[in-house]
Amino acid sequence: MVKPAVDMRDLDRMGIRELIASGATTFKGSSAARVANIAQGARQFEGVVVPPNGIFSFNRIVGDVSAANGYEDALVIWGDRTAVGIGGGICQVSTTVFRAAFWGGMPIVERWAHGYVVGWYGEPGMDATIFTPSVDFRFRNDTGAYVLIQPELDLTQGRLTFNFYGTKPNRTVERIGPETSNVRKPEPPLYQVDPSLAPGVKNRWIGPWTDATWW
Repeated sequence: MVKPAVDMRDLDRMGIRELIASGATTFKGSSAARVANIAQGARQFEGVVVPPNGIFSFNRIVGDVSAANGYEDALVIWGDRTAVGIGGGICQVSTTVFRAAFWGGMPIVERWAHGYVVGWYGEPGMDATIFTPSVDFRFRNDTGAYVLIQPELDLTQGRLTFNFYGTKPNRTVERIGPETSNVRKPEPPLYQVDPSLAPGVKNRWIGPWTDATWW
């Protein structure tokens, strides 16, 4: 018999007593493939436990983002542009976990912003892109107790929430900013020849639905 990650009889010993932080994002209006990738990614984090002083690694838990693991083609950020690739939408999951860790006051060990603003995530500064295995999101559990991670996916409202349960530390988290500087006008559209399109057909990817890496 395999012992569960969290045994209900062990909760008090582990310090899992209360909701200590939540993070949420919306994906309403996403393509069916993007929603499927979000659901597949969120599923990997059900019942994940981070021990005291342990380092949470998004990539370690989510594993290989590939077709073999159930991910589909959707829009991604590829360099400085939007393209189609396996796993588009997985950054909705990493961004939501980041927000829970942020509002819980967890020390952020590794976090990367997207190459440009993604409309679903709002203002810059509250997103976290990943690209397995090289670009990760990591935080340290400094609460002194175990942290239980539970995702909630609301397909009707198009909303993803991550709840952290444990022992709430005595601290207050405040967000300041973001501050915007060096604002520049966008460059004119760049068109490239796509031999797969019929003559005279133009196909243009338009933000904000995008990842640098994945979104």
